[in-house]
Amino acid sequence: MTGGVREPYVRPGAPHVLREYAVLADGHRGALVGPRGEISWLCAPRWDSGSVFSALIGGRGAYAVTPCVPYVWGGAYEPGTMIWHSRWVTHEGIVESRDALAYPGEANRLVLLRRIEAIDCRARMDVTLQPRPDYDSAGVRRWVCHDGVWTATAGGLRIRWTGAAHAEPSGPGTLRLHVDLERGSHHDLVLEISAADLPDHPPAPDLVWDATISAWQHAVPHLDGVRAVRETRQSFAVLRGLTGPGGTVAAATTSLPERAGDDRNYDYRYVWVRDQCFVGQAAAACRASDLLDDSVRVVSELLLEHGEN
Repeated sequence: MTGGVREPYVRPGAPHVLREYAVLADGHRGALVGPRGEISWLCAPRWDSGSVFSALIGGRGAYAVTPCVPYVWGGAYEPGTMIWHSRWVTHEGIVESRDALAYPGEANRLVLLRRIEAIDCRARMDVTLQPRPDYDSAGVRRWVCHDGVWTATAGGLRIRWTGAAHAEPSGPGTLRLHVDLERGSHHDLVLEISAADLPDHPPAPDLVWDATISAWQHAVPHLDGVRAVRETRQSFAVLRGLTGPGGTVAAATTSLPERAGDDRNYDYRYVWVRDQCFVGQAAAACRASDLLDDSVRVVSELLLEHGEN
């Protein structure tokens, strides 16, 4: 069950060190998830677009799912995928948020899945959504709710949020929701952000989760002949998630400004040809033809376009 707002909006807390963030990726863009369940960095609709959530560099844009009670934080990926489980141990028990970008991703539309799970206790969670596109420079002027589905536009992007029928506005461009779940139950939140018109109907969470899990199982080989298979499969999943039409990005923060307040700076952070060759060689060693083909295509296109330069 869900209830209304209980308190005014609070700006997301200070950024953490990068090693404490998990990465979600679908080939076309990536997101960083922090210990408080906050999406602190997400560029949309593509890797090289402006950020929609920028709390990582002190911006107001964030999307947080956080327990209402004190907790100790941890988490893990589902093996061979980029599906992340934030796990909070509270004095009441264990609560999780299962997070993923729907995979495989679409070029101009992302679907961000969040499933709050009350593992062995009642789950009481506060949820905050505040999109701030174009590096925190554009906000939502007005949210509209129809049949429990929230929609808005900001910075040229179309936004739709489902699973939050009881959310309420709380400050400029911000929605707040309180989720209260019984032990053993779960609640789905689905956020869509698109540079074009959204589909007529929101996606069904169960169907998108099933499709995402199946796609990751198909995309990541078993690597039975490789030592340390568990770690290698996870590394392969990261490379697969970071590889899109333009190549394998050097980092999920590819569009991060070099300094806060400076102009945009993409310098070397998008794709390195050298690293793309290493990715292709590793894929060949694992007999992963899809990832090898992507690497060969990207490097070949660059050579044909630029030649010896």
